[in-house]
Amino acid sequence: MLAKLILVCLLYLLPIHGFAQEDALMLESVLQRFTKAYGGFRDANALSSLSVEGSILQNGQIFDFLMRKKRPHSMRYRLSSEFNSVITGFDGSQGWILTKNNQEVSIDLLDQEARRKIRDQSRFDSPLFYHLQKRENQIELIERITLDERSVLVLEVIEYDSEASRYYLDLETAHIVRVDHLDADGGISIQTLYRDYREVEGFPFAFEIETRVNGETKSLAKVNSIDVNPGVLSFYFAKPKG
Repeated sequence: MLAKLILVCLLYLLPIHGFAQEDALMLESVLQRFTKAYGGFRDANALSSLSVEGSILQNGQIFDFLMRKKRPHSMRYRLSSEFNSVITGFDGSQGWILTKNNQEVSIDLLDQEARRKIRDQSRFDSPLFYHLQKRENQIELIERITLDERSVLVLEVIEYDSEASRYYLDLETAHIVRVDHLDADGGISIQTLYRDYREVEGFPFAFEIETRVNGETKSLAKVNSIDVNPGVLSFYFAKPKG
C-alpha cells in the first residue's frame, strides 16, 4: 500500500517537473532572442543615445513631444503646444521640471515620488535585457496566452526597488507588446501597449504607444522619427539655471 502511494506521488511529480523545466527553457530562449534583437550583450553599448519625436493625444488635446535618452540613466522629455510647454529631465541623479506658460517660466526640482518615476523611465535598457548575464531581478514565466491573434509569453518581473511588472513578449519576434505595472495589491496600476514595430539602424522600436489606467486610455503616442546615437552631450540633461 505504501509503495503504491509513493508511486502515485511520483507520477504526480513527474509532469510538474517536466512543465517547470520546459517553462525554464522557453523563458531562456525568449530572453536570448529579445537580447539578440537589441544587439546582444557585446553590441548593446553601440546604442548609446536616442532622439524620438512625434505627437501624443492626451486629455483630449494633441501635443508634440521630443524625448532624448542617453545611456545609462539620462532623459529629457518635452511636451509642447502652441503657447505652452513642459520639459522634464533627469541627469542620473537629479530630476527637474521646467514649465513655460506664455511668457512665464518656472523651474523646480521633482519630489521624491516623481523623481523615482522619471529615474525608472530614463533607464536605457529593459530589465529583461541583461537578465541572462547578471540576473539582478527576479523573472518568472507566468503563462502563455493568445493576445490579438499572436502567441505571447507573460513574464513577471520583480526589481529590487519597485513594484512587480508583467511583460508580454511576442513569442515569434520577442518584441514587448504590453507591460502591466502592478500595485502593492497585485492589481494593474498602469498598462502600456506597444504597436507598429519598425527597425531603425537595425534596432526594433514601437511607433505607437498607448497608456491605460483602469482600462481607460490616458494617452496615445505616435512616433514620427527616431534618431539613433544623435550625439547628445551630458549637460543637456542637467537642470537649467533659473
